[in-house]
This record gives sequence, structure tokens and C-alpha cells, in this order.
Amino acid sequence: MKYTFKIAIKYIFSLRKFQFITFISLLSALGIVIGVSALIIVTSLFNGFRDFAEKEIIGIDPHIRLLPKKGSKVDFNEVIKFLKNNPDISFFQFNLAKGIIQHNQNVRVVQLYAIDDTSFTKHPLVAKSLLNIDLNKFGIPLENCVSIGIGLADGLRLLPGEKISILTIEDIDYAIQSLSFPKGKQPIVASIFQTNNMEYDNNFILLPKSLARALIRSDKYSTKGIDIRTRNEKDILSIANYLKEHFPHINVYTWYDLNKDIMNAMQFEKYAVFIVLSLIISIAVFNILASLFMTVLEKKPDIAILLAIGATGKDIQQIFRIQGILVGAISTLIGLIIGLCLTLGQIHYGWLKLNTQKYIISALPMKISIPTVVTIAIVAFLLSYLATIYPSKQASKVLVSESIFKE
Repeated sequence: MKYTFKIAIKYIFSLRKFQFITFISLLSALGIVIGVSALIIVTSLFNGFRDFAEKEIIGIDPHIRLLPKKGSKVDFNEVIKFLKNNPDISFFQFNLAKGIIQHNQNVRVVQLYAIDDTSFTKHPLVAKSLLNIDLNKFGIPLENCVSIGIGLADGLRLLPGEKISILTIEDIDYAIQSLSFPKGKQPIVASIFQTNNMEYDNNFILLPKSLARALIRSDKYSTKGIDIRTRNEKDILSIANYLKEHFPHINVYTWYDLNKDIMNAMQFEKYAVFIVLSLIISIAVFNILASLFMTVLEKKPDIAILLAIGATGKDIQQIFRIQGILVGAISTLIGLIIGLCLTLGQIHYGWLKLNTQKYIISALPMKISIPTVVTIAIVAFLLSYLATIYPSKQASKVLVSESIFKE
């Protein structure tokens, strides 16, 4: 073992004259441990929530949505041919329109989402319904049924089997022009779905196209589009890019584009917390710098003796750099172990529980990102190294005669 390493170890563990230096060293080490472990835990928590949100969104939202460009009419026949020839793709043609629904004295403005009758019961919103009625048992035709979100049902005090009145903007325009009362339709609520997405649960009504044709007679009152779901989620981007390239007259949106504000907000929060917690490590690293300066002041006679017996300036620099690097490396390693152990414990055992009556998950979700963990370790180590540069240079400039004379 090289003597510079031995001396650095001795300086770390045998600071006897100035107890304050020992305190500063311990404080800096503790700061790095807390900072590194907190960063791992918090970033894992954000990754867990992001992963959970993605699964929830992908489970309900279309993987890809195709819409006509603003102000243009699009023939989707060529797109449909491509989609039908791909066995790994399922799709729903839809019409989207604004509507007004009424039940007793309660009125709501909603989004009417109409799909083919054959696809109605297969749609994820209907397939995941909380409450529904057996249409065959009660002899209710499909063209007289709708499925609504749980938030909407709660606001209107609705249960499956009850009737609602639906009016469209087209009905209201026609009534104003003809000076008559708008008629609309009175379908039966066949099912109530819950997605945990307020946009769907509070605003969406799913209806078959046979009913929609009676409500929406003109294309100018609705938007046509196609919702696509892929068998393998890894294919979403490649399929979206293919559609953008071969059908430039159509707007292509992935699930991420449809939820860009939410995903960007989560990413911003993660980076903001990362920066704030990194300040803990920065303060701890500053303490390393301060403790090294104090050690240099205390050990000036020792440095002078080492220089007198043949040690070089580089050797002196190396002693203090090793000291700072060891404190930083050991603290970073301990922080990594604590952070990873706590995170893995939460993942496997769910120590921090959530009330399932209030939340849709039973425990705080966490997901470890290896690149993030490596980045945290490297940043902590590099900051520790940078803190050693200036004090070690100052140590190598100690004057031999002056220091020995003062001693």
C-alpha cells in the first residue's frame, strides 16, 4: 500500500487536536449519505408513479389516435385497409361531438363518443364497466343504449337501466331556426365505467353509431377519427411514424401526445425535486472542502516534514485528494445501499400502505431506474472529487522552513 494512502486514512480517523474538524467531516459524510439515499428513494417514487400512470393511461386511452387536419375532410379508407392487414392492430372508428344530457332536473355538457355497433361492447370503456345490465335479458336493443362515466352518473344521480335525455348542438341549432323545441333522444344507461381519469369519468358518453346517426346528422357538428390499439406497446412509435410518413394529410397522436401536459408536468416535478435534493449533496461536499482546509492548517508541520524528507508536491496533493475522495466514496456507497434497500423493501413488501377506499393503489409505487442510480452515484463522487482540488493544491504550497520554525 502506498504511503500516501496510509497517511490519508490516518488523517481521516485520527484527528485529535481539533474536534471541530472531526464533526465537520462526519457532518459532510452524513449529508452525502442522506442526499444520495433521498435522491434514490424520491426518483424511484416518481418513476413508480409515472409507470403506474402510463399503465392506467395506456389501458384506457387509444395507443394511437388519427384525426383529420383542421379544416379538411379526410377519407380514412386507405388507412383502414392498412390497419385491417395488420393482425397486431385493433381499431375503432369514432365520431366525437358535443352534447347535453338531462336526468330529472340535472343537466350536463358532455362529449359524445360514437363507435360502430359491433365494436361497442368490445371497447375498453364498456369492457371495464363497474355496473351494467343484461341487454338480452331485458330485451333492450343496442341502438338505444349508452355507457357513461362514474363521475357523470354520480352527478346526475343515475343507475344502469334508467333513461337520460340527449341533445346535440345540431338539435339546438335546428330548434332555434325552426322555432320549435329540440327533440333529442332518450336512450337507456346500459353500463357505468370507471377509468380514474376525470376527463373520461366526468365528461364521456359512449354510444353506438346507430344511435349517433339519429342525433348527429351533419358532419359539421362532429369530428371523425380512428382509435388504434396495438398488441405490443413497443410497436406504438414505429406504427405512429409509419402512419405519419404514409398519410401526411392526417394528424397522428400517440397516447403520450394525448396526455403530454400530464407527462411533462410529472417529468418537470421529478427534475425539480432532483435539483433540490442535489443541494443537500452540494452542501455536504462544501463541508468536505472546509474540513480539508482545516486539516491542511492542522497538519502544516507534518506536511513540512514530509516535504523535507523527500515527498513531492504531487504526493501531498494526493494525500488530501485521497482523503476527500474516500469520504465521498464511502458516503455515496452507504447512501446507495440505504436508498436501494428501502426502495426494494417498498417494492416487494409495500411498507407504506395507502387507503384503498380513497386511492386506487394499495401502496406507494416505486420503480428503480439503474441509469438514474448510476447518475446519482457519479454526480456525488465527482462533486466530492472537485472539493479536494483546491485544498490539496494549497497543501502542496506549504513552506517547509516556516512551518517547522512555527512548530
